[in-house]
Amino acid sequence: MSDNDRELKSAFDIALERASKLGGISSDEKQKLKEEKLASIGIALAKRYMSGLPIRDVEMELEKYKQDGREIVDHLLASLMDKLDMKDPDGAEPVLEAARHFSGKPKVVENIRALLGEYHKSREKAWHESQSKLGAAKRKELKQKGISGSAVEPAIETSTEWLQVEQQLDSTYKKRLQEMKISLQAL
Repeated sequence: MSDNDRELKSAFDIALERASKLGGISSDEKQKLKEEKLASIGIALAKRYMSGLPIRDVEMELEKYKQDGREIVDHLLASLMDKLDMKDPDGAEPVLEAARHFSGKPKVVENIRALLGEYHKSREKAWHESQSKLGAAKRKELKQKGISGSAVEPAIETSTEWLQVEQQLDSTYKKRLQEMKISLQAL
């Protein structure tokens, strides 16, 4: 067998080949290897989708694994859900579109979308409240130090007060998002 042929084999195939030389592997080991193979396929499809592979092409790839398709989709969804970031609404949309398509649970996906919208509105509201409240306090503090003028804009986004507000908001919404992710993946 040439080195090029060996490079084309999957880790699963190489492991099976080695095991057969050593006298075989148990059914538990075979099941574990199969699960690892399906997980790697699902994760790879998620990466390819996030890199621009259209859903129809992901579907075509899944057709190659008809009998294991559901398990691969489970790994695909888990990988996509791991990429979901509350602070990146533009990046969330392709994840949600694929989740809606592959999960068969459009209502859960719409609930996630609504939660992300609610998070952004709450964050924006908290930001404006903090900006006015903290901004005035920081300007007063700077003025006492002899720093003032129309060009003085305190860095509220790095203040400990804002970071605490943001952390509390993130914690609340991440918990709710995690619950929705779990219900989406429970097929």
